[in-house]
Amino acid sequence: MPEITLNGVVVNFPFEPYEVQKNYMSKVIEALQGSSNAVLESPTGTGKTLCLLCSSLAWLLTKKAQVQASKQNPLELIDDKNLIKPANCLNNMQDNVFAELEAATGAKGGAWGVPKIIYASRTHSQLSQAMAEMKRTSYNFMKAAVIGSRDQLCIHTDVVKELGNANKMHMCRAKILARSCGFYQRVEQKKDHPDFRDSGILDIEDLVKTGSKHKCCPYFVSKELVEKADIIFMPYNYLLDPKARKANNIELHNSIVILDEAHNVEKMCEESASVQLKSSDIALCMEEITGIMKKLDEDIKMGLTSTDFSNDQEKQNFTLEDLATLKELLLNLEKVVDDVAVNFTEGSTFPGDHIFELFQKAGIHDDNLEIIRKLMDDLIQYVTSSTQNNGFSSRATGLSHVSDVFTIVYASKGPNFHERVKRCYKVHIAIEEQKPQRGAKNKDGWNSMAKTTPSVKSNAKVVSFWCFNPGFGMTQVLNKNVRSVILTSGTLAPLKPLISELGIPVDVRLENPHIIKKSQVYVKIVSHGPDNEPLISNYENRNNPKYVASLARTILSFCPHVPAGLLVFFPSYFILTKCQEEWTKSGLWAQIAARKPIFIEPRTKEDFNIVMNEYYAKINDPAGKGAIFMAVCRGKVSEGLDFADKNGRAVIITGLPFPPVKDARVVLKRRYLEENRTRENEILSGNEWYGLEATRAVNQAIGRVIRHKDDYGAILLCDQRFNDKRQRDQLSRWLQEHLKQSDPKANFGKIIGELSRFFKEADRTLPKPSLKPTSYNESPSKNEVLINLKSQYGMTGSSTNIKIETEGSINAIKIENANHVPSWKPADYQRANIVVNFNQNTDKKDFFAGLKSASNSIDFNDVSSYQSSTESSLVTIHKRLGSPKEDQNRKKYKIIPNNFSTHSQSTSSSQASCIIQEVKQEVIDIDSDSEYDAGPWGAVKKITNQMYTSELVKENVSALIQAKPISNSEPFPYGTPLKSYTLDEVIQKANELPEDRMVLLKQMKIQVHIEAYKLFLLALSKYREIGDLNLAFDQLTQIFNHPNLFHYLLGMKRFIKDCHKEIFEKRMTEHIVAKLKER
Repeated sequence: MPEITLNGVVVNFPFEPYEVQKNYMSKVIEALQGSSNAVLESPTGTGKTLCLLCSSLAWLLTKKAQVQASKQNPLELIDDKNLIKPANCLNNMQDNVFAELEAATGAKGGAWGVPKIIYASRTHSQLSQAMAEMKRTSYNFMKAAVIGSRDQLCIHTDVVKELGNANKMHMCRAKILARSCGFYQRVEQKKDHPDFRDSGILDIEDLVKTGSKHKCCPYFVSKELVEKADIIFMPYNYLLDPKARKANNIELHNSIVILDEAHNVEKMCEESASVQLKSSDIALCMEEITGIMKKLDEDIKMGLTSTDFSNDQEKQNFTLEDLATLKELLLNLEKVVDDVAVNFTEGSTFPGDHIFELFQKAGIHDDNLEIIRKLMDDLIQYVTSSTQNNGFSSRATGLSHVSDVFTIVYASKGPNFHERVKRCYKVHIAIEEQKPQRGAKNKDGWNSMAKTTPSVKSNAKVVSFWCFNPGFGMTQVLNKNVRSVILTSGTLAPLKPLISELGIPVDVRLENPHIIKKSQVYVKIVSHGPDNEPLISNYENRNNPKYVASLARTILSFCPHVPAGLLVFFPSYFILTKCQEEWTKSGLWAQIAARKPIFIEPRTKEDFNIVMNEYYAKINDPAGKGAIFMAVCRGKVSEGLDFADKNGRAVIITGLPFPPVKDARVVLKRRYLEENRTRENEILSGNEWYGLEATRAVNQAIGRVIRHKDDYGAILLCDQRFNDKRQRDQLSRWLQEHLKQSDPKANFGKIIGELSRFFKEADRTLPKPSLKPTSYNESPSKNEVLINLKSQYGMTGSSTNIKIETEGSINAIKIENANHVPSWKPADYQRANIVVNFNQNTDKKDFFAGLKSASNSIDFNDVSSYQSSTESSLVTIHKRLGSPKEDQNRKKYKIIPNNFSTHSQSTSSSQASCIIQEVKQEVIDIDSDSEYDAGPWGAVKKITNQMYTSELVKENVSALIQAKPISNSEPFPYGTPLKSYTLDEVIQKANELPEDRMVLLKQMKIQVHIEAYKLFLLALSKYREIGDLNLAFDQLTQIFNHPNLFHYLLGMKRFIKDCHKEIFEKRMTEHIVAKLKER
């Protein structure tokens, strides 16, 4: 395979790349080398996916070689065996701190400073196509993994038959807890089998096949493979949705995020952060809780306890009191929502932070939300695991949806988050329609009941929590300290408004021309039909019977001149259905079908696969006339399928797919853009956005036809509005070039003649669509790939630690979907596998998640609530009796009335909201009987178990987790200073502190009280999470407020972000001077 050098990086490409491909790969490498972000547009058919993979993997391989060359003498670290071990509760926190610092410095135990590549696309089929491309490159020896859902990967029959991924998840968890899933139990034994570890690239189908072969769970094996993968493939929502990122433990720190097919990224960012809550959703949730309460009540009457269940998965960690409290909160929420006064026809709109006011009135807020969600998760799992055995007709649909609403609304907390929500969101409340709910819920077990859903009350509402700033979601990704974000698609233009809306800095940009010649595509705007009727599919004209008939005759006239496959795209399903009905009545449908069989895009996945297979069968029928596929813009056909060569020789666009102009979300989006648009930020106006939404959908549909450099086809824009300059300017740049040669006044007969000549000439002169690479025998050998890197970076001898293993050659290349026609054949650049093992530890832990997980005891109201009480205001909810060991480790829910008023109208005790608190006793083991430990800076009193549970410390832990300043009181009983310090002495001691952050932490662990050290780690975690320097400053100065520790305050600059270091050091020095003067 040819080798080319781009920006100093050697790239192995399957064939000699074209200039547009070299430019594209050069921009990718430029972004990666500069740790910058890129927005790259390259038309469909230019080999974009292949260029992305080869350039990014080549850079990654080069980066690995650089890192290995620079780490031949790794930093020697202090041996942990010589250190005093912290209390048990700090072990994980300390390990996570070390992992974070090791990864940042490239020391041993981290990820050696080498980033991972996260490759995200819209669908699993697109990811499978990308993985198939990777298998055919010189980089198929690198480790790849794919993240999928249980829908794609689970092979347990009981889980597979559940409807919806949420139900599958809870059923899966129940099976694991009950130890009844043999597939899961074999994961640990089989995860290192050569079929998994040495296969290199396993896509979804490969994982399922191999997992079934070894009778182990493909879903959990895929998570194991992620740890050592160089590149991880996943759908958009796994990356952009905070819930999905957390559930799949996706680590973004120092990663390269590639978003392929990113023309939808704005919408994906907005939708992943948006949610709707209906009154009927709340009613359904309460109905499910009532069902659980009835069952528990029956169990109690029968004298059953949790130990009486024969199946572990049916045990529950809640009681009737828990459910009663949760139901009361939901009743309050239902009343609050139903009582909102709204415009009956249009609904009413409020600022984004109004959602918090609604929930606060119902007694749901930041402080108790996590415990409420935990209880709901327990209920969902209980219902899911008990449905088959105990007759629950529901699959916890209502509970799942309401829990998801809470997760999205409370994605973070604190005043800064609330202010961002106010700017980026709108709350729209409307009347809920008086009819049963439709969609996914009706596919649940509820529609088998006589009463499918709770009846909708006359005052029922729909609360829409809509995000209108895609930068809101994208910023959450950037804040995870990613190295680079690369957005790429065939239809991103115009780039400026896209970049502005996403709110990310972009240093690298590219708008590539197409790879094809002008003779390979025929583009024409068809303004009139064969009967000279104007073709314009706007709202006023689409009901005009003359226009509807003329559109049919236009398609009929094109059929004899378009060989093989013809794609016809409509603006919406409604218009497609309407045209089908009218053409059937008039007989035009039968006339078109006589020319070419007609296939219509179905809406369900099962029907879609059947229809696609039938369509391809007609196309490949030697005796056939081809076929017509009628689809809609923004549908599955227009967005993700490949109609290369004869599968799609022409595409007809019947109109502009504008969003519904009166839709509340569309109206609010346009209003949001107008309100936030300035001359500086270059955001689109509401009207510009509205027009661009239609044109981007058209660009995507057009891109189905020209799929590679030897492909050819016709593009027929059958709507007069394409003659408008503003509309044309929003089309892809390569398409605009072809439209310049088009005669806008050409009559229909002339267009027919040109189209017929175009296809005859193309068939006669253009080569058959097969992109032949240089002979695969010229591809670099398995050793040459690594030898080139060794010589480039002076890596010689055995110290390089690069191991080369030879695998057998690939015997077969699998294409994921039958409806995908590859641009290049596998045989063109098939080569042997190479496995490169860099002997590094890629087991990377999430430092900050570790800090958070250690804090599970938070006092939200009053310290006295931790103690037993017989007062009527305190209701203790007990667990069912179990073994003493189980009871010791179980959590306990307590419901405590608020000691503050949320709104003045709340006077009735029945209306008072409740807080559910989670209490779990923690014990600190003290390994010395000595009360005092004399450190080098004075006598320091050791902490005791009683001190650990002191009110002040618990208040400070709560404050840190809630991102609030901690107590002004001195929290730890340090001894009297041995002397009066001066600023110079403090600075001198600070200069003597170890520069290495890990060594400094180990020293602090010995010399600082265990609780001060724990609070410090929590403060550091919160600072790295939200980046609030003022808050961090206040917290650190209170934790280290003793003169014996002032030098540590100056040493904190090692943990402060670069942009904050200067101001932090200045403020901290001023603080220490003031404190020394006080003493």
